[in-house]
Amino acid sequence: MTWSAVSFCTESVTNNKSRLALFANPPSPSTPLSRPHRRLHCCSSFPSVNFALVSMAHYLLSKLGVDFGERDNSSNDPPALPQLQISPDDHFPPSTQGTYPRLCQLSDGSLLKSYTAFGPEGERILTVSRSTDQACSFHHLGEITRSHGDCDNCFLLELRPGIVLATFRNHDLHPEHNKPTWFRITVCRSEDGGRTWEYLSQAVEKGTPDGVWEPFMRMGVGRQEVQLYYSAEGEQGQRQDTMVVVSSDGGENWLGPRTVTGEEGLRDGMIGVTEMRDRVTGQEALVMVMETTRYGPGRFNIEAVISYDEGLSWGSRQGVYKPNGENRNAGSPQIGSLAGGEGVVVVFMTDEDGDGGVWPAGATIKAVVGIGLENGRVNWSQKAEVVFEEGSSWPGILAVGHAEVLAVCERKSKIGGRLLRLDL
Repeated sequence: MTWSAVSFCTESVTNNKSRLALFANPPSPSTPLSRPHRRLHCCSSFPSVNFALVSMAHYLLSKLGVDFGERDNSSNDPPALPQLQISPDDHFPPSTQGTYPRLCQLSDGSLLKSYTAFGPEGERILTVSRSTDQACSFHHLGEITRSHGDCDNCFLLELRPGIVLATFRNHDLHPEHNKPTWFRITVCRSEDGGRTWEYLSQAVEKGTPDGVWEPFMRMGVGRQEVQLYYSAEGEQGQRQDTMVVVSSDGGENWLGPRTVTGEEGLRDGMIGVTEMRDRVTGQEALVMVMETTRYGPGRFNIEAVISYDEGLSWGSRQGVYKPNGENRNAGSPQIGSLAGGEGVVVVFMTDEDGDGGVWPAGATIKAVVGIGLENGRVNWSQKAEVVFEEGSSWPGILAVGHAEVLAVCERKSKIGGRLLRLDL
């Protein structure tokens, strides 16, 4: 049985009631990190997976404080990593034409999916669809905006029940050579759960030559502050920094910008942020992932930085994934939390298995796991698992269960999604 709309409808009434009960009572947006997400039940079961039982037992017992005689209690050896389970089947049918999908869970339990659709003569349409059946299907809900300019990179955030923000790049293009003439990160607001939208503010705007791209929003602790991160080019695109602006009035006005990364002069971009918990101190932290050019101009790998003060400062820069092979890339990462912050999953694009074409053409979507944040360091898995096959791009991710995430991406011009699970 596959995770399709058909299998969802043919399951038992008992199972349907159980699933709908979970989505009818989701964790509230203000849920503290210590409370895990409710699990999103699958529309079929995962295939059997051969776990490394010894490593798993070692990991679980070490969490209980068992000393195996291999190290003293002061050792900083990382815990063994459990294996990531990836569904081979689509969680919802890849029928929608579009690109750059992102997910947002609302307080009523429904899910919103934003993406860029394309109309006549190159018109871009920032579109929102909604799911009320645990993402087994999505139905058109509304449009944020339409533009013949460079309008893309949409990201959604629920402020409070019924109030949703959308941010996106919104650049003017020259009518002849089609290059940007003015750069913006625009914010719109919906007061009916994503059905209708109105302009709210420009979080950032500037002239040429250096652009601003790829906004990402999150709510600060206490839900009193919206943090909007974005990528800002410098030196005519030779470098790119991660910036943040903040709003204390729901996105109408913005303070900043403030530099988050950029001290090394690399091209950082495509950032994602999630919560994690330090396994030693119990302190809550933020983990930010990004693509960067550590190994040379135009060659991308993935790195992370950590914040222990709710994004006021960032440090402990570290590698997450370096692609295999000469002149190969790993980029466009997004990150989701597992088990109340005990672990994270990073999904990203890579051409390391391809024929060496022009990046990002021919990319696959892969995932790595991070477990055991300790003093600013995360234990990252060395092997990346394939989530979507070649011809996939621009992944998004959302935590949908205690140890489950839903990954979405564009697959040959259509949007698909699959569940990933880690037994913690």
